[in-house]
Amino acid sequence: MTVTAFGPRTFKFVSEQLELYDVRWPVKAVTDIMSNDSPRQMDREGIYSWVVLGASFTTMLIGPSLTYATGVFHVAMLKEFNEDLVLTTWVGSTFGCMFALAGPIASLIINVSDCRTCVVMSGVLMMTGLTTSFLVTDIRLLFLTVSLVAGLGMGLAGTGAIVVLGYYFPKNAAIASSICLTGAGLGIFIHPTLVQFLLEKYGFHGAYLITGGITFHACAAGMLMRPAVTERWRQQHILGGQTLRQKITLSMCGTSTMIVSVIQNVSFILFVASILCFSLGVSTQYQFLPEFFISQGSTLEKASLVVSVSGIGSILSRILVGFAASEEKIGSATLFFSINGIMAIFTFFIPLFKSSTYARIAYGFILGLYTGGVWVLMATLTLDILDLHNFATGVGIGRFFCGAGFLVGPPIAGTLVERSVTNYSAFLFSERHHPIEGVQLNKARCVKYATNNGNLYRLRAWSIGSPEPA
Repeated sequence: MTVTAFGPRTFKFVSEQLELYDVRWPVKAVTDIMSNDSPRQMDREGIYSWVVLGASFTTMLIGPSLTYATGVFHVAMLKEFNEDLVLTTWVGSTFGCMFALAGPIASLIINVSDCRTCVVMSGVLMMTGLTTSFLVTDIRLLFLTVSLVAGLGMGLAGTGAIVVLGYYFPKNAAIASSICLTGAGLGIFIHPTLVQFLLEKYGFHGAYLITGGITFHACAAGMLMRPAVTERWRQQHILGGQTLRQKITLSMCGTSTMIVSVIQNVSFILFVASILCFSLGVSTQYQFLPEFFISQGSTLEKASLVVSVSGIGSILSRILVGFAASEEKIGSATLFFSINGIMAIFTFFIPLFKSSTYARIAYGFILGLYTGGVWVLMATLTLDILDLHNFATGVGIGRFFCGAGFLVGPPIAGTLVERSVTNYSAFLFSERHHPIEGVQLNKARCVKYATNNGNLYRLRAWSIGSPEPA
């Protein structure tokens, strides 16, 4: 069966296509085909580009930002099923990590079809997974309905909504992405409070049913993302006339080639390690923050408000960091190291914020302010470390490791909480990873500088905190 499915004819086809189109950078192949007609055709998209931007904003608002309500659902699961803390934590962590781990699947769907198909599929999957959770009476079934099905849909929504902007805003992709990600920040503000209201009004199962209906609106947003000129040319000239199996094979082979090229970059591997540390810390924070404040005398409603306020801080952070990173005297790497170091200090002193409601709300705002901007810096730093040809692959690998951190971070913290019998252990676990990511990034910059200049003496003289060498 294997020989029949991938026989000599298939491998001959792949070899010819890889030679004909430079698979190291698929967009380059599209650009070569479209030639000088591309700019004029892109200009014809006109006002509809802003319709697509609004659709992407809406998709991020109702889809991927739902992960930040996992802490509220976590408290409800503990009461509903009365199961082991670590087992309950795994449900939230697997759901939260899928927004990144599903990136390769989303990329495959986009390469074979288009962004519109990817986002519409996400709406169907999120609706199916969340609404079927209405019937679940065993927490283990939530791994299938919520974590796998709904989580996969959430990952498709996030990837499709971002990628489509690259097609419609080739010259202003950074600004368009910032506006789109602001939708995720607004979702962080809305979802925790909304989920808490649904839990109180309709119960645990009813909350999942209504949330599934809300996420289904991603299908409407996705239908507005009609294929751009670049997508249509790609389908016509690169994938036109090919069978589905040939499209999938070519896409997978091209992706594998680019991944091998990227992982050989030591500087990028160190940067990916810093992304992993960040995701370990921030996923633990959002998972255990409501439970921590409830154990200190707060109500579920007030604890949910703390997470919602972090959304306001996240929106502000994404805007400010975007402007600051464009300033040459500051730079993305300096911002990345600084804001994570500051967040580590506030996390260590979180017991000081448990005394009153206003203090808790202040911590929520600080949490969003010093973590939201990191998402903006990830793409910028990836482009600084890698060249443009490997940028898309680098973003995908970074998202994968980010998802891995979201997957294992909360369960590890949950194990520490069970052994120490105090929720503060989870925040100590988070606090220790924030400065580590800054150190890893500094090492990445050192390696990149040494590789580019071959000057070991200047490398030894460059320490943390000193200005970047000229």
